[in-house]
Amino acid sequence: MKRYSLIIFIGLLVSSLIACQKYLEVQSNYGLAVPKNLDDFQKLLDDSRIMNLRYPSFGEASADTYFLKQSIYDALIDYGQKTYLWQNYTMNHPNDWASAYNTVYNSNLVLDRIKKIEKTEENATQWKAIYASAMFYRASQYLALVWTYSKAYSEENKTDMGIVLRNSSDFNEVSRRSSIAECYARIIAYFKECGDLLPEKVSHVMRPNKYAAFAMLARTYLSMHQYDSAHYYTDLVLKYNAELLDFNNPVDVKVSAAYPFSIFNKETIFYTELLASSNLTSARALTDTLLYRSYEDNDLRKSAYFNVWGDGTTAFKGSYAGSAKYFSGIATDELYLMRAECNVRKGRVEEGLKDLNHLLRYRYKTGTFISYKVKGQKEALELILNERRKELLYRGLRWMDIKRLNVEGQHIVIQRNVNGQLVSLEPNANAYALPLPEDIVRLAGIPQNPQ
Repeated sequence: MKRYSLIIFIGLLVSSLIACQKYLEVQSNYGLAVPKNLDDFQKLLDDSRIMNLRYPSFGEASADTYFLKQSIYDALIDYGQKTYLWQNYTMNHPNDWASAYNTVYNSNLVLDRIKKIEKTEENATQWKAIYASAMFYRASQYLALVWTYSKAYSEENKTDMGIVLRNSSDFNEVSRRSSIAECYARIIAYFKECGDLLPEKVSHVMRPNKYAAFAMLARTYLSMHQYDSAHYYTDLVLKYNAELLDFNNPVDVKVSAAYPFSIFNKETIFYTELLASSNLTSARALTDTLLYRSYEDNDLRKSAYFNVWGDGTTAFKGSYAGSAKYFSGIATDELYLMRAECNVRKGRVEEGLKDLNHLLRYRYKTGTFISYKVKGQKEALELILNERRKELLYRGLRWMDIKRLNVEGQHIVIQRNVNGQLVSLEPNANAYALPLPEDIVRLAGIPQNPQ
């Protein structure tokens, strides 16, 4: 009897573990099927390895959050070294560009085929959700790609080269690079349509709902310096979910654990991960020294985000993926910081600081945080931008933040120390539009970014 009970317990345990992973894995026998009906389309969109776990990471690998020891740099292969120094590299498949367009292809396949299925009164809810989800995944990758491979949006840059906007799964469609302005206009249009069609609630945060679309609109508008619109959509999402993790509560955050955060935690509105990068592993990427020193001792993020090695260097452990992988999805902490920034930029300093103070009370040891009371708009904005950098590490946001802030005159210079020499990336340099993979340039016949 005891043996029988043990077998049942083990079976239940295995079943529960499988259930927890069902949105992280794909049924191997489904990949051979040809999608024909709505259920097939939903399964294709639930292929999380392609749809959720492959967001471009080369921008993050090019940013200023980390540094490499000389021995680590020397051990990297060519494209890893050249990515670190913002140099033109030869990188063929697989890569960020190819992975992103794999997601785009699946999205387009669903969008092409769903039009052949009549939308009826019986299937309307499912039909609209699938159609809008496919559009959401495509637009999300477009946004990540334009952040990575194009210059920052500005009046001066908006006619420069953006990315390839593919609107069909037909391989014969000719690829061409649209302008930056055209890319952003299309991305906004897609997310707005998603916001109208997606449901308010979904079965899992790996499926987008309408608030995920609103949050992506807020991100888009923020990167375009359109702060009224960014505030509007951020506010909509925070009315839906305003919860924050309490770093003092071990149920929410196990500060001293190897990985303090649970995957799919209560701040998560939509879940994605950055594609693995050779430069960004916890064994290689060491936290920028000045950045680490900017955390106060009572700031629990200092313990929750970083491992401190014996030589005094630190490595990041604070991903909302609950593992060594890097979460790049939408979470409420980012939304509070976006709304705070937008409010301050529009002259509503008190409202902006209210959001910032609310967030930080959940990050500091209980009773130790003293609310910020800053009168000047410039000082308040600097404070919020500093906290944004400290809160949102390795989420695929810093590269675009540097680009958009430099357009506004922040004059952020990134520096690397290699072989005893200081290599700098000056504000608004061409290298901020990372080079396209050489095989894509050659096979598709599209122009390479100037370096």
